Amino acid sequence: MLIFEEHFQDNRCSWVTRDSSECSLYMEVGHYVFDHKRTGDAYWLSWNSAEFFYDRTDFHIHIVLEKAAGVDNHGYGFVWGLLDDRNFFEFVISGHGNYRIAQVKNGNFINYTDWKRCDRIQQGDAVNLLEICRVGNFVEFYINSTLVDKFPADKLMDVPGRNFGFVIHDTIKMKVHSLMVSAPDTEKDFCDFNSELYDSRYETKASFIEHEPPHNDSIEKVFADLQALVGHERTKQQLFSLANFLKVQTARQNRGLKTVETSLHLMLSGPPGTGKTTIARLVGRLYQQLGLLERGHVVETDRAGIISGYIGQTALRVENAVQQALDGVLFIDEAHALAPEDSPNDYGKEALQILIKRMEDYRDRLAVVIAGYNEEMDRLLESNPGFKSRLHRLFYLDHYTPNQLLLIFKKFCQDNGYILDSSANIILQATFELAYANRDKTFGNGRFARALFERTIEKQANRIVHDIDKLDNSQLTLITAEDLSGN
Repeated sequence: MLIFEEHFQDNRCSWVTRDSSECSLYMEVGHYVFDHKRTGDAYWLSWNSAEFFYDRTDFHIHIVLEKAAGVDNHGYGFVWGLLDDRNFFEFVISGHGNYRIAQVKNGNFINYTDWKRCDRIQQGDAVNLLEICRVGNFVEFYINSTLVDKFPADKLMDVPGRNFGFVIHDTIKMKVHSLMVSAPDTEKDFCDFNSELYDSRYETKASFIEHEPPHNDSIEKVFADLQALVGHERTKQQLFSLANFLKVQTARQNRGLKTVETSLHLMLSGPPGTGKTTIARLVGRLYQQLGLLERGHVVETDRAGIISGYIGQTALRVENAVQQALDGVLFIDEAHALAPEDSPNDYGKEALQILIKRMEDYRDRLAVVIAGYNEEMDRLLESNPGFKSRLHRLFYLDHYTPNQLLLIFKKFCQDNGYILDSSANIILQATFELAYANRDKTFGNGRFARALFERTIEKQANRIVHDIDKLDNSQLTLITAEDLSGN
């Protein structure tokens, strides 16, 4: 059962808001900002628990924090059993990658773990997930889903007070994305609770595919490959124009002239199967050859790759994907799925909030390219003004025409060593014209052409396999109208 749940979509729990020379506290959509400005001192923010859960034999505290600014050599994190500023327990981490578990009793620190190094901590200004789990007679401490310490419960749960909340030591700005406290209520809940704890230990890394630029790449090769794309004349012209603009800005910078601040992020909007991944890879190569990105690689992911089934895991997955993509392109396919129209509390909002911040933080080292379907992508941008303001270039892709689909099919033939005879050419033209005329928003375009090619060469193999030893090379590679029948 949930004892406490807060995702900071509003201020229904009446968190304190104030602005002073010592500390600013305010609510933003998706997180609560805690900005401590007083050097060499600490500041606590607490919430009174509606239910006294510390004496339970099992519970789970789950906190997603982000260090947004400030010093790295002091701690920030979670406090519990808080009575006053001289009596409490704390679990804090630092931007240097250390953590501390301590009790403050009558103003004196009793360290259970005194600033221990942990390579699971995202250092600097980053997102981290902290968890405190009591299971029977022990209390376990997790950082980013990795167990870092374990102590007897009687040491840490003999608490002076019933409040819990957050603490910052020294000048640090922290964002709290979520805070949850849960506990089992029955024997069945206990089994489900332990299963959830086990499942939440799953790796918090994003799932993605990484594409490296080709060896010995050059700007001429990038332009040649761009020009060789079937269709997309408008998009090609936009990319050539962007390349020229960036070249001139680089030349001005090298001569000490003023330059226009340029965002590398862009959106590819269009129906499925229109080569959005291919274009994203060309963008990475283009930026690399222009000296804007060091590697120019593409980290390709989607909703399934960065959205987790557990609160807080999504922020960590997005952070992992961003870190992997630095000096290159983070390509998010079907990005509209991050903001489903019928799920206002979906975890995709958490992903977008982290992504927006990283697009700004790493604007000189990261290009975010999002792709999806036209109507859905327009809705995504309208639903999140912060996201829309960081995407200055919008590329709209069209369906492939029947002639372009035929060219794509012929390219598959050329790349795989097949030849079309005239009868097959006629059948293909008619097939693509019919498919284009009957297309809807789900029409596969290039994927349709690829699937048709794969079915065709399979039928060709069935036609010739019995006489294969008698056939010459030209007969082995020829595709006829018979191979296209029934497709």
